[in-house]
Amino acid sequence: MTRRLNYIDWLRVLAVLLLFPFHTSRVFNYGEPFYIKSVYLSQAINIFIAFVDRWHMPLFFLLAGASTYFSLAKRSSGQYAWERVLRLFVPLVFGILVVIPPQTFVGATYNSGYTGTYWQYIASGAFLKWNLQPAGDYYGGLGIGQLWFILFLFLMSLVALPFFAWGRRRGTKSVQAWARALGRPIMWLVPPVFIFFAEAGPSIAGKNFIYYLVFFVFGFIVIADESFAESAERYLWLELAVGTIVCLAWALTAPFRDSLPDPSLPLAAYMYVVMLGEWMMLLGMLGAGRRWLDRPSVALAYLGESSYPVYILHQTVIVVVASFVVYWHVPGVVQWLLVLTFAVAGTFAIYEGVRRVGALRFLFGMRPKVRALPAEQPVAEEPPEGEPA
Repeated sequence: MTRRLNYIDWLRVLAVLLLFPFHTSRVFNYGEPFYIKSVYLSQAINIFIAFVDRWHMPLFFLLAGASTYFSLAKRSSGQYAWERVLRLFVPLVFGILVVIPPQTFVGATYNSGYTGTYWQYIASGAFLKWNLQPAGDYYGGLGIGQLWFILFLFLMSLVALPFFAWGRRRGTKSVQAWARALGRPIMWLVPPVFIFFAEAGPSIAGKNFIYYLVFFVFGFIVIADESFAESAERYLWLELAVGTIVCLAWALTAPFRDSLPDPSLPLAAYMYVVMLGEWMMLLGMLGAGRRWLDRPSVALAYLGESSYPVYILHQTVIVVVASFVVYWHVPGVVQWLLVLTFAVAGTFAIYEGVRRVGALRFLFGMRPKVRALPAEQPVAEEPPEGEPA
């Protein structure tokens, strides 16, 4: 596979852009704490969040694994590991110390009654106070926010590196054979088994490392042979239909699944079907991307480079914007639209500053600015962007 897979880049860009309405909606949904909440809360938004949450972050990790396959074609294991330090660990530390504190300040003010100014919050070291409450940094203190994805991706890159290095050297033919096998419709039943058992693993601050690691590894495997993507494209309507129906059913049936004994055979069967729908949704998106998005464009060149810093910035901007808008006397729908609009504009305005300053490009995990490269080239390693739910 020698050409650039533009649809992988486009899917990543669209996944990042979806974070804007997703995290804007966290200001307006019932039942979950957040840094700031509007008085206008909506059950419909709960359904939207639950539906997207089922497949959105798995898509990020799947795409990251796919991009890693190409990245290791051009680097030794040591070069790859060092690049992960520069492009993941450095932005992670910078983000925790600089990008996240404004949103934890909002959380401290709104949820914990903090009365100091932002500068007092920083100067006093309150932003570094370890918060052990169930909702963590939503109440102020040291937080990681949306950067949990970067932390997980950094750790996964190192944990999976021995397998990935083998898969790009001695085990290439084996990985390609696995990809061809997974492209067969009967094999659609296999990945959900791994996903099912991984989801039963322990969570760290509400996030399951093993669960997302499975998608990361599957992404590396399935991209190794073009026949997998060809199969995903061939059956894309079936995949999207099944994936949408199952993931929407998941979002609508919370009372039902909560009523099932845990553990029990009915709950296990229900969850396996959910994992199958989740996997089908991802296949459908890969197939749709390959059919309609596999071409370069000026928009992709701009948005592709912006995706990682936009991911790092977006939630902080949303929270800061919402901390003003939720107090305006306008209808809830108008509040949602205003937060979304101002957050998108504000995030990209900040990005325009970041992309022009070499030191900021480094701190946000961007490469040094270079001339645009021809469209036909091996796909670039992932800009490791994404976000949590």
